Amino acid sequence: MQDPTTKVDYLFSGAGASATLLLLNMEKQGLLQDKKILIIDPDTKHNNDKTYCFWSEQNEPLTLLCRNLISHQWDEVSVNRNIKESLLPKKYFHISSIDVYKELRRIINQYNFQRIEGSVIEMITIENGVKVITDSSVWESSLVFDSRPPKYLPPKNDDTHLLQSFIGYVITTDDPILNTNCMDLMDFNVDQLGATQFMYVLPLGEGKMLVELTRFGIEAITQKEANSVLDLYITQRFGNYQILDIEIGCIPMSTADISVEYLPGVIAIGGRAGAVKPSTGYAFKNMFNHAERLADSLKRNIEPAVIADSSRFRFYDRLLLLILTKQPSQGKPIFEALFKKNEIKNVFLFLDEKTTLVQDIRIFLTLPIKPFLKAVGWVVSSRMQRIIIPFILLLLSLLLLLLYKTAPQFFNFVQITMFTVGMFLVGIPHGAVDHLLETGNFKSRIKPGFVIKYIGLALFNLVIWIFFPTVALLFFIGYSAWHFGQNDWREWQPNNINSLKNYIWGIFIFGIILCGHITETNTILDNMNVFKLPLSDIEGKIVSTLIVFVAIAWAVFEKRWRMFLSCIMLLVSIELPLISSFGLYFIGQHSLNGWSHLKQGMRVDNKSLYLKALPFTIGALVLFAAFIYLLRNNYLTEFNESLITIFFVFISCISFPHVMVMNRFYNLRLNR
Repeated sequence: MQDPTTKVDYLFSGAGASATLLLLNMEKQGLLQDKKILIIDPDTKHNNDKTYCFWSEQNEPLTLLCRNLISHQWDEVSVNRNIKESLLPKKYFHISSIDVYKELRRIINQYNFQRIEGSVIEMITIENGVKVITDSSVWESSLVFDSRPPKYLPPKNDDTHLLQSFIGYVITTDDPILNTNCMDLMDFNVDQLGATQFMYVLPLGEGKMLVELTRFGIEAITQKEANSVLDLYITQRFGNYQILDIEIGCIPMSTADISVEYLPGVIAIGGRAGAVKPSTGYAFKNMFNHAERLADSLKRNIEPAVIADSSRFRFYDRLLLLILTKQPSQGKPIFEALFKKNEIKNVFLFLDEKTTLVQDIRIFLTLPIKPFLKAVGWVVSSRMQRIIIPFILLLLSLLLLLLYKTAPQFFNFVQITMFTVGMFLVGIPHGAVDHLLETGNFKSRIKPGFVIKYIGLALFNLVIWIFFPTVALLFFIGYSAWHFGQNDWREWQPNNINSLKNYIWGIFIFGIILCGHITETNTILDNMNVFKLPLSDIEGKIVSTLIVFVAIAWAVFEKRWRMFLSCIMLLVSIELPLISSFGLYFIGQHSLNGWSHLKQGMRVDNKSLYLKALPFTIGALVLFAAFIYLLRNNYLTEFNESLITIFFVFISCISFPHVMVMNRFYNLRLNR
């Protein structure tokens, strides 16, 4: 029989602001009486680790609900130390996280809820609820509110993932600020250090103030960088000072979708539900609005509310983050113009996403237009690339087929040239930055240990080919099928990654290409001293075609038109020689997709990535030349001298360590 102490009505995974705001709204609705509620968090929450700020009017529900938590408020704002502007009837409010945590403890004690320290390992849907497995216990709950930190899906080509990092000093000075009713929202009179940086000054009364350096950038600001900027700024502006406390934090600013697996009975809240506005990092007001609507849903016993998402404002966020990523020097003039040429009330209305399209246009007309036009171009180019490339690949396969049927001798020259150039431009380079993926740092140097390990794995694979070729072949097909499937599904359906789909699609690729060219395939297999496929040329084409039609039906079921186009391209390639069929897929689809994923994950452009790949690209070509030399001079006599056989064995040897590194990259780097 289930232990009654492990069954609760509501379970909160996370004990931060979003959980507290939801509990406060549930309390307001009278939903906490006679309820068993459990709060799980790995942190005791006894430190003042962050600050929450928002703007609203005195009589708004958010202000009224949080009136006991508000520690400071201002109704005047200054940007770049310019003329002060009144916010009235709104005010800018400040809440310390320690007060939020105290309020949560008040609720827990008042209603006799349970709280445990621990981490949630897994959630499983069961009859009438959810089973929650922690690192030390198992619980059952009717509903789970999940506020664990979000993970982001693999970014699309026009997605960006920046960090809003900040380090602030709570200080006292010899000459305190006289006007404690005015706060500095943004002061850009600091060194930008290759990012977008500004100071944030909040007078806290009693001679204290919070002076905080905030960075919008790819890399989080370091303590060393912040110390020098803060010290210079405070000394020049306020004179001598004493540090009372230090605040450090980092907020993701991402346009990528949040990876949340849908489970009945589990409701995402906070950042996990998308409460953080990508372009500003503000979240408190969104968390409250979501909590208020959730409590109302629970009260009325209807479908739980989700955070509203405006496609128009997400597009604005996307443009700004692209600018901050690709042209960080433009951040300062954009924000300066935004606040200088628009009333602060209208800016806050815009940031609240409550302006009309006409009002949005008026605001954008006050901003530097060139960076935004470039950003629009990047978005259009990125999305067109995803649309056009599959069509180009299909068209190329049709042109090659026409050439093959009408001018076979010239076709052979074109085929070899295109394959060679393609391998040098993207086929080999897409696997030539594995040393960067190993460290996760684009600026890292090539480590001899990594090179030795990488070549060692390749040589180990070669030894298996020499002594156990059948085992080596099956091993190669196994890990290559996984890798091909993983790569394609990351491109087509990143929000529904499935290991079984990876394997099935990868096996389909091998089945279509190898069975569709049975004579060439069996020649290569014979040269490798392994088994042959017991099919005639006609039977092989029939099998290959049947696999394609099954794949087409699959693509239609999944509603993935790029998968559909890939199937048509593979169908056409059955009528081409093996090297063209393999090249169209491996170079035109697999390698290009992989290259795109590397750019997204490493957040670099084509030129920078190619230059980083060049040493290993050259190294791979040298190894291939040495490989051919050894075989041609009978030092390795186990294989026939067929170049295509040599090529496939070589690809097998160097791809094994590459697949291992890329799998780690996909699982860690692209699943933030």
